[in-house]
Amino acid sequence: MNINRLFALFFLAMSFVTQTLSQSSTPSNSPYPVFSDAELEVRIKNLSSLAVTPQLDNIVKSYIQTYSIRKRDRTEKMLGKIVMYFPIFEKYLLEQKMPSDIKYLSVVESALNPKATSRVGAAGLWQFMPATGKEYGLSQNSKVDERRDPHKSTKAAIKYLKRLYNKYQDWELALAAYNSGPGRVNRAIRRGQSKNFWKIKKYLPKETRNYVPAFVAANYIVNNYHLHFLKPQFPEMDVQMTDFIKVYNSISFREISEITGTPMYLIEQLNPSFKQGIIPTSRNGYFLTLPKRNMPLFLSAFPYPDSNLTIAQSLGNRIEFFKSVYYVRSGDHIDKLAKLFNCNRQHIMAWNNLSQPYLAKGQELIIFQISNNLNVEVEELPVRYHEIENPKLKEKTILSNSTKRKSVDKSVNIEMRVGGEINSDQRKYYIRGEDYIFHTIRRNESILDIVENFPGISIQDILRLNEVKENDFPSVGTRLKIKRR
Repeated sequence: MNINRLFALFFLAMSFVTQTLSQSSTPSNSPYPVFSDAELEVRIKNLSSLAVTPQLDNIVKSYIQTYSIRKRDRTEKMLGKIVMYFPIFEKYLLEQKMPSDIKYLSVVESALNPKATSRVGAAGLWQFMPATGKEYGLSQNSKVDERRDPHKSTKAAIKYLKRLYNKYQDWELALAAYNSGPGRVNRAIRRGQSKNFWKIKKYLPKETRNYVPAFVAANYIVNNYHLHFLKPQFPEMDVQMTDFIKVYNSISFREISEITGTPMYLIEQLNPSFKQGIIPTSRNGYFLTLPKRNMPLFLSAFPYPDSNLTIAQSLGNRIEFFKSVYYVRSGDHIDKLAKLFNCNRQHIMAWNNLSQPYLAKGQELIIFQISNNLNVEVEELPVRYHEIENPKLKEKTILSNSTKRKSVDKSVNIEMRVGGEINSDQRKYYIRGEDYIFHTIRRNESILDIVENFPGISIQDILRLNEVKENDFPSVGTRLKIKRR
């Protein structure tokens, strides 16, 4: 009887070991790439990290395998949401002079899902418990749960993390305390007689022991997903390009939809903190996020002085996306271009399928912007001219950007007047003596090239004045009207 029981326990133990090994190892016939520990270790050590010391151990490897093999679908959805949330995280982290890689903590906490709720009641991108959320100013009632507000919850999480860092002067310990509370970390420090996370982690709860390794794995997968053949599932453009303002008076999602033409599902997706589809009245205000191209319509009905808009309300009410191509030049870097095109590095990376924020001279980049949906009126050049730096003009001039585009093929022989005489060997383009400059787009010339030639003029200035409608930046040969400064 006892022998049979021992045999039964033995086979049960062996079965458990076999099952564990099968779950923690990659099948030999896996369609996904398998990397050696040495390869993973090199990549881990090359991670740019100011918050933690990246190192490879069995826990980190297990999380990498979960991201890249066991839960690939979830990982690809999470990677697609980076374009929505990382710009928000980076904005507030920069304001507080905190390491930008703290943003990976939200990957660990919620997989970038603002509606995520744990079995113990933690909620939002940063998984605040109800009491901690209230302590850091996040309202929770029948109409709103600000733990799910991307902006307010991020500001609260940064405030909490900054407080923990000031206490321990170590980001790894601060992250551990964020997970389990300062009390448990303090006890682990006393027992381990050290303030090195890796030395005291055995005295921490299991979940907290795995917390910093999970953070390292999140950093790794976000920066190396392409090596594992993971493809981010990016959201639609209206979710990528958004603006936000504070709303103080009660208004329903349905009213917002009727005013702006934004579908209800988009308003709900962009504003996950509101439980009943209503923004309640508040003296402090609640954040409302809308697609960038629809926000001017909302402001035309409800002007707010503290909006975060980058688009003038004068754009009108017919705004569309358009696509342009930019060729990288010497000295360009992704953050410079993001600032110029009024977007974020994550946008440029998403639009161009870039896994790393590095650019090469001559590289072709796709850039999306928004502009009016109106026809372009082209004025004839006046008699009086002034000299401007010489470009080469194409023979085809686009006269309209309407759906029925008119064009005129003609031999262009623009001449420069020198002392009353015409010198046809030197080609110039001319500005009108009063208000405008006229510029014809040359081959391989991007909108950035044009803007740089006219100090004080922005991309949006050009787009508004020429009322670009199409989803592509005007083609070679198009004549643009530019307001003189």
